Amino acid sequence: MGLRDNWDKELELGLPDCRLANSVQRERKTVVRGRMVFEVAFCANCGEPDGLVTADWAAHVFCLCNKCAEHMRKNPLPGIVEIPEHVVRGT
Repeated sequence: MGLRDNWDKELELGLPDCRLANSVQRERKTVVRGRMVFEVAFCANCGEPDGLVTADWAAHVFCLCNKCAEHMRKNPLPGIVEIPEHVVRGT
């Protein structure tokens, strides 16, 4: 039983998974670097490829590309608050 089997859907807070849903398509988009297998993550807003995550790293991946994140920063949605970087990094 893997991480995805034990995933609590409530933790997603309604956010979409930013990897391909179809396992065949997901497998076609995997990237192998060294001995690591990576899956492509796509921006939740514009759908452009926006990086790689290890295939078994997380049961749920949400991401925004830098362009969309900057747009959201300038035009925030109601109720959305940006967490300062020093808080995220714990510095």
